[in-house]
Amino acid sequence: MELDSIDFILSHFRSPTAGFPRKMMTKSSNGLISINSKGEILQRCREADYKECLINAYPEILELNGMLIQSPNLILIDLDLSLCTSCVYPIRKLDYLLKQTLRQIKKDINGQPTVLWTGNGYHIYLPVQIPILDNEFEFSKERFQNLFSLNNRYYEYYMSEVFMQFAEKYLIGGKSDLLHMLRYTNCMVRIPDTYNMDSLNKGLSLEKSQVKILQEWDGNIMDIKPLIQEFKIWLAKQ
Repeated sequence: MELDSIDFILSHFRSPTAGFPRKMMTKSSNGLISINSKGEILQRCREADYKECLINAYPEILELNGMLIQSPNLILIDLDLSLCTSCVYPIRKLDYLLKQTLRQIKKDINGQPTVLWTGNGYHIYLPVQIPILDNEFEFSKERFQNLFSLNNRYYEYYMSEVFMQFAEKYLIGGKSDLLHMLRYTNCMVRIPDTYNMDSLNKGLSLEKSQVKILQEWDGNIMDIKPLIQEFKIWLAKQ
């Protein structure tokens, strides 16, 4: 793996502040660590023998003067083999889910996202054009107090984070991993040409455990307005 793989992933990210610092993790990092440059990303990957290398799609600086300044402009869809544990042919089922999801993305937002083989399934990365929902009156928390109540799963979430989860679930037809609760702080994407430790621990080879680019996004930021309308409908039912 060289800087090209890192440049490719970083090309999906947009922030009103500098691109760094942001969090990443590797096999040898003992959890999340702050990184401040592309060179540091490469160094950390090398130190971990390129194993379990992930980077956050969002920077550490999310607020300015108490106001959210980062829009949810990268949608991560995780199609993991855990979705197919009861399937006779799990890979075949996962391939079907991938095709259906890509069709849905094409139909709803006319987009061509990046698709990675993660060593244990597929990641889909959608760079999108979207406002900061929390700063829009129609999405203010005051209008949806039940959704953000103390006993609700979205307590202490940003509205934009609720949208991240909605978008993933909507685009894959409600078949997302219930434990995959995306937020700005845990939106971790894999770096191509690194290795998935879960796969290696299952005894798979380096080749089968390698993160690979199956489809590159076309460089066009996707207009996600149709999904915002669906999100409004969903919110009204909560």
